[in-house]
Amino acid sequence: MTTPLETSEQYYGRQANFEYMSASQLKAFIGTPGIRACEERAVAELNGQYVRPASNALTIGSYVDVMLTGTEDEQHAFRESHPEMFSSRGATKGQLKAEYRSVNDMVARAFEDEANGGIFMRALRGEKQKVVTGEIHGHKFKGRIDVLGDGFITDLKTVENVNKRYYNEGWWDFISWWGYDLQGAIYQELVWQMTGRRLPFYINALSKQTPCDIDLIQVPQDRLDEAMARVTPSALDRIAALKSGELKPTRCEHCDWCRMTKVIRQPRILEVV
Repeated sequence: MTTPLETSEQYYGRQANFEYMSASQLKAFIGTPGIRACEERAVAELNGQYVRPASNALTIGSYVDVMLTGTEDEQHAFRESHPEMFSSRGATKGQLKAEYRSVNDMVARAFEDEANGGIFMRALRGEKQKVVTGEIHGHKFKGRIDVLGDGFITDLKTVENVNKRYYNEGWWDFISWWGYDLQGAIYQELVWQMTGRRLPFYINALSKQTPCDIDLIQVPQDRLDEAMARVTPSALDRIAALKSGELKPTRCEHCDWCRMTKVIRQPRILEVV
């Protein structure tokens, strides 16, 4: 029986994550230029043995997302579930704590662009948090799209700097560094399977700088095609075997999970640099 994906709890639940693959799973298992893959950590996360540590960056991104694309009920629910973001006493009771106040600047910057005749908010008009499903190389996939518009797909991102470039055996923009091109390629493929339309993929980006920078980026189709080319049948078959327990996952020996679970069985010989 197919696992329902109507609610957030169902979509992100353990049963759905075992049944379906997703862009975030691919990043965990095969990595991106900026994300080191660790099969053992990815499997541990699926099994509930590892929980990604909370960070201000993720919380800020989620808050901006719900403030720009969520309903009033969703915004209220987010505030209720994140009391750590708000002051609970004194003259600032109920207001965002200092480390989170940049979110107000980001949200205001987006609406300011609209007030000045900009098109940033126009790319956020459409069906919000649209769940899409399909198959890639015989494996079931799911995706939850920030905005499925009339003729486009949009993902909202809060980033360090929209112009920053990162180095890892070559220079990368933030889109490839964090695997957002892979995410867009998966979304595009699933939407095509469901609707017969291959839609352009946009990223609405807001920076965490002061003042906040803003950008609306269309990821070229050749970049999406290159990202999708990494999703090979052999890679997906291996991930499926890892999820089922048929294969033993490898360790990266660099991530927080590997540090936490390392067992010293023999001395390490110091390598000459």
